[in-house]
Amino acid sequence: MPHTPTSGISILMPAYQLESAIGDNIDRVAAVVADWPSVEVIIVDDGSTDDTRRVAEKAAAAHDTVSVVGYPVNRGKGGALKEGFGYSTMEAVVFLDSDLDLPPEQLPSFLNEFERLNVDALVGAKRSAMAPGRYPLLRRVLSLTFAAVNSVLFRLPVRETQTGLKAFKRAALADTLPNLETVGYTFDLELLVRIRKAGGSMAEAPVALAKGSSSGLSFSTLWEMGRDTLQIWFRSLRW
Repeated sequence: MPHTPTSGISILMPAYQLESAIGDNIDRVAAVVADWPSVEVIIVDDGSTDDTRRVAEKAAAAHDTVSVVGYPVNRGKGGALKEGFGYSTMEAVVFLDSDLDLPPEQLPSFLNEFERLNVDALVGAKRSAMAPGRYPLLRRVLSLTFAAVNSVLFRLPVRETQTGLKAFKRAALADTLPNLETVGYTFDLELLVRIRKAGGSMAEAPVALAKGSSSGLSFSTLWEMGRDTLQIWFRSLRW
């Protein structure tokens, strides 16, 4: 069985329009970390227009380890994580999507691998979970294409960049996060490229998807991904 993390862990959970799920999801994460000696869970309401903030605050009130922050206007996932990092205090920082498509019960084993590898960034790799029947064919093809393009453009030692479960050493984020220009879907890509350019180490570890998870991508999101990827590449030439 995975051992309980012994070092301080900050878990940042960006949330947007999740009023129907955020309360139960907070309870679920809090249960996973209940016995950890040094942990904080920070929910960041990314300008939701529904009741996400109120429901999250109600759920957080039942857990000493959980707090809720946010702002009134949507900034995107990158903006939410930058905001949450400003409230964090621990030496290891975890990004975890609040919809829990990546079950929090795997956090102990994921953090064990982070500790074992001693890298600046550990990225969840869900390729084995994206088998036929789990993700639509188009979604799998797009993910593989995005990974191949990024491998050519950026030479990262990880193939997946967008998975919603990652762990970082605090110093790696402190040196790169304030300079990020991307706040949307490809925020993760720019962050990893900057960490690598700064000499940081990174690796992948397999993660499991929740049963029934099947994220979709709109044409507008695909356009944003392509545009932002090219912009990150052009900017990276002068970093």
